[in-house]
Parts: sequence; structure tokens; C-alpha cells
Amino acid sequence: MRPKRLTKNLAAALASAMLFTGAGITVLGAFPQKIEAAAVKPTTAFALFEQRLQKPSSIGLAQATLVNRIGQMTQLEANLAVLHLENALKAYLPTATKRMNAPVVQLDIKNIYTPGMSMALARSKVQRSESRIVLQDLTAMNYKLERGGGGFIPVIQYKSFKVFKPYLSKDLQVYIDLMAAESEQPTVINRTLQVDWYQVVERAVQYEAFVQTYKTSNRAAAMKEAFEASKQIVFNGAPNTPLFDKKTQVILLKAAIAYENTLSEAGPEQIEASRLLTQLDDFLLLVEQNGDKKTQAVMDYLEAM
Repeated sequence: MRPKRLTKNLAAALASAMLFTGAGITVLGAFPQKIEAAAVKPTTAFALFEQRLQKPSSIGLAQATLVNRIGQMTQLEANLAVLHLENALKAYLPTATKRMNAPVVQLDIKNIYTPGMSMALARSKVQRSESRIVLQDLTAMNYKLERGGGGFIPVIQYKSFKVFKPYLSKDLQVYIDLMAAESEQPTVINRTLQVDWYQVVERAVQYEAFVQTYKTSNRAAAMKEAFEASKQIVFNGAPNTPLFDKKTQVILLKAAIAYENTLSEAGPEQIEASRLLTQLDDFLLLVEQNGDKKTQAVMDYLEAM
């Protein structure tokens, strides 16, 4: 197949992916990891933030403290504060999800929900006090309301972390952009692809570049997991959006065009610098040699990757 006509210009997008000047499946998530602060007296702002972060009931207050006082912290403290805030939100997420999964809460949200509705707006519209309390608590913690798994779920709103970027080390600035892009437009929801094939490969390249560039980052392990998951989507698609047609086993034309255009825009130098793009180039050639189908030879290649 290997179509050569460019149907979408990826030059800017791919450049940002490789150079990290731009933003950014559902599997993304930073592992709660601990890093030790230097043995110096913390600033008042950092100490207050850490104190308020100790209890779930005051996570929202801790976030407000960080927004207002991060400029009074050292960069190391700012890094620690943002990482600790993410860890706290991730640690409470199972409880938040359980609370929102209560049948009455799900029903109340369903009755008033419109696409893109914020947690705060949902709280203002539901009538039952039980549901209002749950949504009020999660609004205070700045979780985002999303549809998923056949119902409604809370999601960490990484977009709100962007206010912290000027105070953070470069790796965490990039990490926030990547996480915000994924949380605002998840790659996969309910086993179905939500972005086009250009974005599928672009995000994988971005995760790979993070892992290559920031090997000692506190979030390197999280980005490595994200990369491995996104790589699987590049070469296989999602369960409900497979890369190869289930009946004919022929590669999807839209995906093939997107991948070919991505490689054309990248050029030999960027392809050589990225193991993912190198593998994708070899993969497309093999698929072409096998009549654009997922033959045993293609499956063997994927298994060996």
C-alpha cells in the first residue's frame, strides 16, 4: 500500500513531539514515587502546603495554597509539591471513583449530564443531597467529570497543573503537558480509539522522547509505561478499533496513510533517532510485502518486538 500523497501536514506536530515544545492511553498514570528533599529548612509556603495535603478533606485547600504560594518555594520544593499533589490525587482516586459509582449518584448525574459538563456544574444541577455532597467534595479536589466504563468517573484534571509549569524543572513541565493532553482527550475510552491515527503515533513518539531525554526524571517510569501502552496501540489499535480489519485482516487505509505521512514528515534523521519510528517503517514495509494483510509473518514481527 505505502501511499505517498500527504493528506495531513504533520511537520509542526512531529517537531513538537521530538523537541518537546508542544503538548502531549487511558492507561497513563504516574506511579507514586518518593524523592527526598535536601536537608534544609523548608520555606513557610512549602511547609503549609505539606501540612494541608495530609488529609483528603484538605486536598483542595492544599491545591489552592500551591497555586497562591508556589512562587515562594524553591524549585526543588515546587517540584516536590507538584509530585506530592499528584500522588495524593492518585491515592484518593479509587475512593473518589467508589463514591461516584454509587447507583444514586450515577443516576442523578445521568439525568442532568451533557457532554463536557464540569464537575462543578453537575454539582449545581443535581437535586439529591447525597449526590451533591459527593460532587462538591470532588469539585473541591479539582477532579474532572468524564464518561467511562458505561458510567461517570472522576479523572485527575492535569490541565489545572499547567499554572505550576513556570516554577518547575523542564522534565516536569513536559510531563504536565503530556498528561494534560491525554486527560483532555484520552487516546482510548471503553476500548475504543478516541483520536486519529496521526495522534496515536505522535503521542507514542512524545512518550518515547521523554524516556530518552529525561532518564533520571521522577516520572520516567510512568512515561515508560505510557510509552509501552501507546506503542501497543500504534501496532495493534484498540480492541474496538483494531489496526487490521477483523474480517479481511487488511490494514486500515486511514492508519496506513497517517503512518506513511508521519514517516515522510519525520525524515531519515528523526526516524533513525526514534526506535519506534524505525520499527514502524520496517513494519509498514513488511505489511506491504504481505499484501497489506496481517499474515503470520506480520504477527511474528509484532511478537518479536
